[in-house]
Amino acid sequence: MHAFLLCFCLLLNAVPALAAAPAGLAEAAAAVERKEYATAHALIAPLAESGNAEAQYVLGHLYAAGQGCRQDESKAVALFRKAAVQGDPSAQNSLAMFLLLGRGVGKNATEAANWFRKAADQGLAAAEYNLALLYAEGRSVAKSPQEAFKWQQRAASQGYAPAQYVFGWMHLHGKGTQKSETKALHWFQQAAGRGDARAQNELGSLYAQGIAVPQDYAKAADLYRQSADQGYASAQYNLGFLHEEGKGVKQDYGKAFEWYSKAAVQGDATAQYGLGALYEEGRGRARNMEEARRWYRKAADGGDRDARTVLALLDKGETAGVQKARKSEKATRQDAKQDTSQGTVQSKKHKATRKKSAADASTPAVP
Repeated sequence: MHAFLLCFCLLLNAVPALAAAPAGLAEAAAAVERKEYATAHALIAPLAESGNAEAQYVLGHLYAAGQGCRQDESKAVALFRKAAVQGDPSAQNSLAMFLLLGRGVGKNATEAANWFRKAADQGLAAAEYNLALLYAEGRSVAKSPQEAFKWQQRAASQGYAPAQYVFGWMHLHGKGTQKSETKALHWFQQAAGRGDARAQNELGSLYAQGIAVPQDYAKAADLYRQSADQGYASAQYNLGFLHEEGKGVKQDYGKAFEWYSKAAVQGDATAQYGLGALYEEGRGRARNMEEARRWYRKAADGGDRDARTVLALLDKGETAGVQKARKSEKATRQDAKQDTSQGTVQSKKHKATRKKSAADASTPAVP
């Protein structure tokens, strides 16, 4: 199974909002808002030592992120655990995440699952989402698409965008429920409206392929752009593809080159292949066979079979064979836009990348 990664709810770049009482928490919250982390640390440390669970949880995040103090994940774990045993669901979720990843503590997926469940049982959407991913993967729990569906539904119903995206994906592919493109559309719209880059990309693909909606490349391009602007490689490739083909946007090889480049540097093999083709054909940039070979090689190393074929033909000097392979590849890419079993406009030829970028067309998995 080619699994794609979904980010767990573990915010290390921002400390969670704090309650208004006791007074020290409110003052610490104000300090965090001003990014005065040292002040926040000084204010909240005594409260954490006195046993306040919320203070312990927040102080744990300060140590985890190295904000206002030296980064120390083992201290973060210890603080999360103190708050978790008092029943704080956010601390339980964070402790589970560190246990799952082995950060600041030895890896223990079984204990992680137990803490995710404790937090999920209290209705914490992030924990419901995380527990669902464990059931989808069968990691430290018995694999169960039905349980995964149940927990994602609970999280999605609370408006948690990552869960809404996965819930839509489950409907689209019939995982744990009957396949329903209409329901998938609904949940992708919900998540996309909350700014989820994966959902924006997937929704764009529905419009590009005319799945559950009238085909609309212009709408697809707009959604891809929203996702691509957040740095999502698959959307960057898809937007580049539309610019290369002139679908929903004016044909512009320069922009295709730009978006392929952004995705290619993130390791997207499909984009690397596309970039190599543009260099070889002199589109968007001056023809440069050295650069074309370099990007074909990167794509080949990333598992792209057509890149391997093209490199082999180039090494043999069989230019006619390269052109024939290119025509075949172009035809495949055109046909793939109507492939309802795939969540992006990407080519059937790029199997490994397509599975990854439908974040897409394989079962969600935990790190």
